Amino acid sequence: MKDVVPVRIVWFGLAAHVAVLVLVRRRSSDAPVVAMLNLAVALCVLAYWVQKWYSYIVHNITWYYTDQLVPLYAILVCILSAVTLSTRHTLTIPHWVVFSIDAFVLVGAALFFATFRMTKLI
Repeated sequence: MKDVVPVRIVWFGLAAHVAVLVLVRRRSSDAPVVAMLNLAVALCVLAYWVQKWYSYIVHNITWYYTDQLVPLYAILVCILSAVTLSTRHTLTIPHWVVFSIDAFVLVGAALFFATFRMTKLI
C-alpha cells in the first residue's frame, strides 16, 4: 500500500460522514443511511483485521486480548446495523453514538495527516 492510500481513505471516510450528515439533516431519504454507513465502516475495519488474524494464526505472532477491542467494537456495530436493517427497530441513539465516534476518529486522523508529514506510513 502506498503512503497516500491511508490519507485518501481518511479523507474519503470523512467526506462520506459529512454527506450522510447533510442527507439526514435535509431528510432527503427514508433509508437508514446512518446504519448503512456504520455497517460499511465496521466491515472495512474487520477486513483490515482479517489479515492480522491470519498473521496471528499462521505466523504464530504474539497478541494480547486488548488488541481485539477494536475488532470487537466493529463486530458489535455490524450486529447493531444488521438488526436495524433487517427489522423495524431504528435504534437511533446507538447509531448516532457510533457515527459520532467514527467521525471523531476520522477528524483526528485527518488532522494528524494534515499536520505531520511522514515519508513512510506503512
